[in-house]
Amino acid sequence: MDDNVEIIKNDEIDLRSLFQVLWSERKLIVRITGIITISGIMYALLATPLYKSTITMYPHSDRDGGLNKLQGMASMFGVNALARDSKFHIPDVINSRTLQTRIIYKKWDTNLFSSPVNLISFWGINNDSEIPLKSFNKSEANMNLKWESSALKKMADRISVNENKTGLININVLMEEPEVSAQIANFIYDAVVEFTNMNHLETAKLNREFIQQRQDEVKEVLISAENSLKVFRSKNRKIIDSPQLQLELERLLRDVEIQAQVFITLQQQYELARIDEVKETPSVIVLDKAFPSIFKYSPNRKMIVFISVFLGLFVGLFSSLLRYTFNGSRYSVYKVNE
Repeated sequence: MDDNVEIIKNDEIDLRSLFQVLWSERKLIVRITGIITISGIMYALLATPLYKSTITMYPHSDRDGGLNKLQGMASMFGVNALARDSKFHIPDVINSRTLQTRIIYKKWDTNLFSSPVNLISFWGINNDSEIPLKSFNKSEANMNLKWESSALKKMADRISVNENKTGLININVLMEEPEVSAQIANFIYDAVVEFTNMNHLETAKLNREFIQQRQDEVKEVLISAENSLKVFRSKNRKIIDSPQLQLELERLLRDVEIQAQVFITLQQQYELARIDEVKETPSVIVLDKAFPSIFKYSPNRKMIVFISVFLGLFVGLFSSLLRYTFNGSRYSVYKVNE
């Protein structure tokens, strides 16, 4: 029957009137809640299960105190050698396009294929049916770029890197097969070490070449200073009675001593640079390697169903109140016997 129902009276919500409105629209609420819940259940059942593998590592800190001291001594003499260590932010290396491109093109052992395949084939991205016909000219080069772009986007969503305040780095990889997930996580460590070692080798080589070049320059200056001292002594055998000649001798001796000290410092640096060039120190140290997971990480079916029921109920209640608002204050409800 028709009643004049006012949910808000005197700036306060009338719970009895609110209940009457919701009760009158119970069929709508149940219908909406059921549709959203069933949709959530279907998604939970049909969604591809993903397995997570985690590898943890610490950045390796290797500081050669002797070399740093020698570089400090060299800078006092005006010699600015290249820095020995190249610092990397490991999460940036892992999230880089270079590393993730290597991951998608590397062939992995899977249970779906008899032989190792790359991730483009594993995900079926190179299936022509998945590419819009009018999206671009489907030449071989364009198709490869399209597949690579799609795989990189998917790979970025599957890898997460977290760095704690202590410096511990957690790398999580989600894949359709637990074995593939573990393979990728462990490969990331090897790739990071390889990348940083190659960069360190190149930097160390440049450092050694710079020191060697500077050493040759100082050697020429030292020889010139020694020759000047030799010529001065050969021309001035008696300088005791000449303060001017004594001062000139002291200046020449000082020049030779300074250049000799610089040369010795550079020689020490050069030997250490040669050692540093052939020494391979990993940039990170593995704390826990990745292993295949026996439990799937997603989808969480219980959570999906719970959220679907809650969301459906919320949408149903909101829709019923919205319908009441647009229909005006006159509303058909069933009176509750008092």
